Amino acid sequence: MENRDREGQEALKEFEGLFEVVAVRDEAQIVREFGRGLTFLKFSPILERAFQNYYLSKYAWQSRIAIIMGILLYASFGLLDAIVFPDLKSYFWFIRFGVVIPLGFLFLFFTFKVHDEAKIELLHSFVVIAGGLGIVAMIYLASTGKSYLYYPGLMLVIFYAFTLSALRFYYASAVALTITFTYPFVDLFILNTPKDQLLTNMFFLGSATILGMPVSYLLERHSRRDFLLTMLLAFEKRRTEELNVKLKDMSYIDGLTGVANRLRFEEFFRKEWARAKRAKRPISLLMLDIDFFKNYNDLLGHLEGDECLQMVAGAIGKHIRSDIDLVARYGGEEFVVVLPETNLRDALKVAERIRKDIENLAIAHPGSKVSKFVTVSIGVACLVPTNNLKKEALIRMADKALYRAKEKGRNRVEYYSSEDFNSKFTTSG
Repeated sequence: MENRDREGQEALKEFEGLFEVVAVRDEAQIVREFGRGLTFLKFSPILERAFQNYYLSKYAWQSRIAIIMGILLYASFGLLDAIVFPDLKSYFWFIRFGVVIPLGFLFLFFTFKVHDEAKIELLHSFVVIAGGLGIVAMIYLASTGKSYLYYPGLMLVIFYAFTLSALRFYYASAVALTITFTYPFVDLFILNTPKDQLLTNMFFLGSATILGMPVSYLLERHSRRDFLLTMLLAFEKRRTEELNVKLKDMSYIDGLTGVANRLRFEEFFRKEWARAKRAKRPISLLMLDIDFFKNYNDLLGHLEGDECLQMVAGAIGKHIRSDIDLVARYGGEEFVVVLPETNLRDALKVAERIRKDIENLAIAHPGSKVSKFVTVSIGVACLVPTNNLKKEALIRMADKALYRAKEKGRNRVEYYSSEDFNSKFTTSG
């Protein structure tokens, strides 16, 4: 079971980049190929090209191993040449070792240099045909009465073409039919084998081809079906991944204000703190609180309060770098802004712009004790992380700065500097 799961995962990996390589965007297009495409062993042009790449990657090593085994077997029959036809062995060996086997090694080299399945199968077919025609030539040369001894070699070549070679149906069939019809041509017009012997030979040779063709057809049909199923799995995998991304994004978003939630803040802050520590660069944190927001809710209602939170969040978002910084709802009417690669002076400038922008929204606040409009108090803190600091230190500093802003009358920006920082924010190691 574990092996099957691992094979399935490897098959899916093969298709991770497929949708960028071929323009297949419609799952229905793949489903349609289960009909005509499987029956005639021919997909639409785009899918056919993808299938050929898939087939090559899946069966490349089988083809290489097959040609190596074929070379070894073909070479081993050189011993039979020397025993049965010692006077003709030089001719036989020229065919074996001077023509067919070099073609086999050429094909083997070709498979490592060319990544075109059609070209590789075409050359493989020529090699197998050459092997079969080589045997036909040996039958002709051995026309002294012992030519029948080499006839079974044609059966082996046909068996190789339909099974071990991994040639697809049309290629394997072309190879087998070429050998099947070449032999009687040579026999009828050159060897003049007795009719009963020729009929018997053709009966077995034709039977081998007829039996091999459906086997080859079913093997390729299975490979094509496996390809289509893998494509469908790839579509399903991609949809699942996209859904997971959306769900993850949703889990990071505050449903009311549309900014990041506290979970996202904690993850983002942890990563940026670690990054700042490695780079020995400053990181700043702003902590905002809407002044007298409880009074706002009590007097105007929670619906108005929700709308106020949304407007404040939108105003904050205008002043951050969308691809670098993060604004998040920390809880209730509190927001935090993480400013990586930002020193205290620049962080204070961002905080002041945010404070002014929110006040300029002119949201009426009948319950405020500092202004007739909604205002915010902002605490700012900045640190260059070191090994003896915890990230919580910066949060506590920003919180203290926010408390200081409230103590001094609200609707203002205050900071808690590294000079104010004391040892209770450090760790022992």
